Amino acid sequence: MRLALCSLLFLLWLPAAAEPLLLTGEVAARNSQMFVAPETDEWIVQIAWMVEEGTRVEPGDAVVQYDSASVAANLEQLEAGLRKVKAESRRNGLVQDLQLREAQHQYDVAFLSLQKAKLNAGIPSELLSQLQYEQYQLALVKAINAEVETRKALEVKKDDVLAEKKRSQVAIAGAQNELRRVQLMLDGMTQNSTRSGTAMYVDHPWTREKIRQGDSVERGFSVLAIPSTDDLHVRAWLNEVDIARVSEEQQVSIGFDARPELKIDGVIERIGKQAEPKNHWGDSGYIDVDIRFVDDVMAAGLLPGMSVLVEIKAEAWQ
Repeated sequence: MRLALCSLLFLLWLPAAAEPLLLTGEVAARNSQMFVAPETDEWIVQIAWMVEEGTRVEPGDAVVQYDSASVAANLEQLEAGLRKVKAESRRNGLVQDLQLREAQHQYDVAFLSLQKAKLNAGIPSELLSQLQYEQYQLALVKAINAEVETRKALEVKKDDVLAEKKRSQVAIAGAQNELRRVQLMLDGMTQNSTRSGTAMYVDHPWTREKIRQGDSVERGFSVLAIPSTDDLHVRAWLNEVDIARVSEEQQVSIGFDARPELKIDGVIERIGKQAEPKNHWGDSGYIDVDIRFVDDVMAAGLLPGMSVLVEIKAEAWQ
């Protein structure tokens, strides 16, 4: 009885075990130029224009342009603000220069008056009346005090002029830095390719729908990719319940939805460590699996984003 039961269980298990393990995935590029929504003063930016998906682009070609109306308006305001700051700096400089000249003139007058007072006070008393001699001595004291006061005022004014120049320089530098920041921001609203390749739209991280012209995205979101076709591989997804059925260096066969007649051999080169849910795929977790092509596939005309079906034969994991 036990032998018959074991034989029955083996027969029931055998057909299921003989079925190959199938993984869905896509052709992926190891290296891609990614375009992300630029840094702006707003959290949301709108894509005003984007190159059509599948278009062949060359280095220097514009591929994404964002709505820059608010940034351009801000730039105009900053340019006007910089002109105003410079004008105020020139006006303040002229005023400070005039006040400095006046302070210098007052000191020069006080200095000359002091020299005259010293000469008068140096006249021997016997040559003057007592009243005149005392008047000269009093005038000397006043001249000394005036010279000291005007000299201090001149030094204070020189310090004021220097402080005003530094303040103006700081204000101009701040306005210039802000203008450069916004100018760079405006320049970043148009993004150009730095490599040859085929433009591919990127899935929105929340909706999983492809980001397209006219969409509004948060700054820092990836919106477009230009993958390199020089080193392609396959990124597939494995249901976590099947993790025991795969291992690195397993041989696989790769089929392509767009090219049903094409079959290419591959080898599993990496199995992810963390299972993650996939939207619209149910409640199971899926592990990413990287597969390299065994042969040179440059002539096959593969493109990143092509859907694939990976087959792992039963004998490969038994």
